[in-house]
Amino acid sequence: QLAEHFEKSLNTDRSVRAALFFAALYHDVQKPATKSVDETGRIRFFDHDIQGAEVASKRGRDFNLSNDEIERIQSIVKHHMRFHSFTSRLEGDKQEPSRKAIYRFFRDADRAGIDLVLLGLADLRGTQGHTLTQEAWTAALDIARILLENYWEKPEETIAPPRLLDGNELMNELNLEPGRIVGQLLEAIREGQATGKISTREEAVEFARGKMKNLETE
Repeated sequence: QLAEHFEKSLNTDRSVRAALFFAALYHDVQKPATKSVDETGRIRFFDHDIQGAEVASKRGRDFNLSNDEIERIQSIVKHHMRFHSFTSRLEGDKQEPSRKAIYRFFRDADRAGIDLVLLGLADLRGTQGHTLTQEAWTAALDIARILLENYWEKPEETIAPPRLLDGNELMNELNLEPGRIVGQLLEAIREGQATGKISTREEAVEFARGKMKNLETE
């Protein structure tokens, strides 16, 4: 499955694998520019992922990469710390990512979720080298397993639940006018499905009705 994934073409000349290599090259490019040291001496790199995504995107345009390639590279660089956050929680707090966290990981990564998993493992080995503990590596492998299992074995459950109703149906049910709130409610329903809170059309409508009231009072 991994081999098939990385052999997919993004254009006539380059594959998903090539885009991942490009993103790996640039994923920490902004660390020098964002480096800071707090009062305890701890080194931080605040927003290096976000700033790095902008740099990688610009470099992609300089090399005349396609829009699909640039978007994928930008997503990988922007979200590459998510995998490490999952690993740290599992190693330190013994807390596995929730269904909501898994759904949001793949939603935000768009088509680059698998790429982020592989980059996360490589990044950990590359940065820690011989200092990498067995506990940290085991946690990283467990996170990779959890994410890949959800992506390939339970996609309709936690990654891309089947749509229970569309925007027009939702507007008719709740007497809504077209607008941003329709998209927000549809996304909230989809997340509710991924977390196991919603499984039927009726539950989706009632959930959206309650959610809409909350949005109106905010």
